[in-house]
Amino acid sequence: MAGTFGFCWTPTQWTEKTMSEDLITSDSITQRSALRASSPDAHDVLLTWLNQPEHELADAVRDLSPEQITRLLSGIGEVFRRQVTKFTGMQEIGSALGQTMHLDELLQLIMDKIVRLMDAERATLFLVDPETGELWSKVAQGDINTEIRLQPGEGLAGWVAQTGTSINVRDAYNDERFQRGVDLQTGFDTRNMLCQPVRNQEGEIIGVVQVLNRAEGSFSDQDESLLSAIASQTAVAIENSKLYLSVLEQNTKLERARMELQHKVRELDLLYDVERELSAAVDLEELVESITQKTLELISAQASALTLHEAEHNRMFVMVNRAGAKTCDGGDASNGRATATGEPQWEFSTRDIPHGYGIASKVIASKTTFRCDTGGCGEVADAASDEIGICVESVICVPLFDEDECIGALEVMNRVPSPNDSMAPFIDQPLGFSEDDRKVLTLIAGQIASTVAARRHRYKQEKVERLSAIGQMLTGVVHDLKNPIAVISGNAQLMVRADDREKRSEYAASINKQFEHLNQMTRELLSFARGEHEITMAEVDLEAFNAEVDELLLHELNDTGVTYETKLIRKNDAPKTAKFDAGKIKRAIMNLARNAAEAMPDGGHFEMRVERDENPAEIRFVCSDTGPGVPEDIQATLFDSFVTSGKQNGTGLGLAIVKKIVDDHHASITYQNQADGGAAFIIRIPQLASI
Repeated sequence: MAGTFGFCWTPTQWTEKTMSEDLITSDSITQRSALRASSPDAHDVLLTWLNQPEHELADAVRDLSPEQITRLLSGIGEVFRRQVTKFTGMQEIGSALGQTMHLDELLQLIMDKIVRLMDAERATLFLVDPETGELWSKVAQGDINTEIRLQPGEGLAGWVAQTGTSINVRDAYNDERFQRGVDLQTGFDTRNMLCQPVRNQEGEIIGVVQVLNRAEGSFSDQDESLLSAIASQTAVAIENSKLYLSVLEQNTKLERARMELQHKVRELDLLYDVERELSAAVDLEELVESITQKTLELISAQASALTLHEAEHNRMFVMVNRAGAKTCDGGDASNGRATATGEPQWEFSTRDIPHGYGIASKVIASKTTFRCDTGGCGEVADAASDEIGICVESVICVPLFDEDECIGALEVMNRVPSPNDSMAPFIDQPLGFSEDDRKVLTLIAGQIASTVAARRHRYKQEKVERLSAIGQMLTGVVHDLKNPIAVISGNAQLMVRADDREKRSEYAASINKQFEHLNQMTRELLSFARGEHEITMAEVDLEAFNAEVDELLLHELNDTGVTYETKLIRKNDAPKTAKFDAGKIKRAIMNLARNAAEAMPDGGHFEMRVERDENPAEIRFVCSDTGPGVPEDIQATLFDSFVTSGKQNGTGLGLAIVKKIVDDHHASITYQNQADGGAAFIIRIPQLASI
């Protein structure tokens, strides 16, 4: 009858063959046959015999003697145990496929199972390099730690990879395809080999698995079938791992893109904050302190310095995070301010440095960016380490331009890991500044340069305008002084002639009033000539402020024939306080009141209202009068210097001074002629809405 493997043996033939080969007594037949039953070839023969049709197998068993049946059952038991071992190994491999995505760990497990299931000495997995076509050993048993590389077609494994054909070599050294150099390289002695291609789902060969040196005899057809099944599982493991790694790589790219996007959004937010502060800034030093700190937060560095070029020296503004700072000799540069929580310890300072000293001066002179990431950046140490007291490991410095003129430099020192960087705890080497850091620093430098240049241009323009205004002022002052001087002179002459004490007192009071006018004119002129514009913003109690204005108006409008009143109005549950410079706003209100009184020589009424609102969030100062209103011929230039109309003692500076105070508050002032007569001026100062 035909067997599975192309040959046909009955159990009688099997036992007779065994006995005929052994040529021993019947007592030893059982023992020797059991040993023969444990051999690989005997297993294959027995499995072939057991695979007969059921009725043929029944006839064959019926013809066996009890002794033959005993030996047969012993062989079947051994084959069964071996089959169970194989099935268990395959089950463990299948279970491992679903439990781990770590390819190295999984392939090592598969190779170990192959060696155990096939009673072999060693198993090796070769993977195909998709770029070169070479085979390289991924997993090997034993003491081999050297990577093996084979060219396409080289050796038995290379031949299998090239042809896609499985091979079962019983004597490796008699096969001309065998590459003996591998044994020389590894010190291994190959006797026989079973080699199978590993294919993916598309049928492409992605590797070769080979098993070396069966413990007894050569590899059987059953071993070939088993290795083919394991090779298929190996291919699944490799493909699953590639897919898993691909997903991980995509997730990593997405996470990196998300973090980069968050960083860019954070950059935009900080750049917006920088632009807003630059636009609203009043005090340069406070502005630079805020901007240099934001620069360090944006670029993640330890120190920042803004250097402005001036005629006699360079002015340096320095911001340092002292937390964890070190000197170049490894000492503590934190000034005793280090914290266990890692919170930043900001320190801001300003100093004058000579021209040509430090890297900022060299950047200003060369008009080019300087960058150093090597640690101990040479000349930078002179400018930063000596001045700031920390060791500079890396620095980037960019120039500030006003058109073609370099007016300063902005630098940051000692790049540190970002607080959001998960690798931050493991980084102990100096970090370098990236091209993105340079671009961000250049943007900030450009914003600062625009603001500094605008301030300088405005200062120069104001200086020119003040010089021009002084010329106009002298002409106006000479004219404006004539009236009070004439009044003083006339009253002085009358005092000489008067015998009545009360009359002399009346003339003296009139003289004093003119001197008050002269003093007021002098104060306004000096203030305007100096270009005073310092503003001290503070939280002001509105009731107290209203009372103080009321008292000032009492003295200002006394003996003018003008009545007055003050009001405080809070709308939409607005707070009882507001933020502004109380002294400057009082001065503006007094100028408006004085302006109104001069416009009403025959008397009238002046009203000042303080209106605090939450919708919109602002405070308004409304000053109205019952005078003739603003003449049409001066409406277009009402707030310009030396503009006046119909007032005997006016300098034409009152409303110009008011406008300057309002502008310094970043506020607005408007006016309107009222339908029932008079003018109303409204000053609006924005406030932060209360939460």
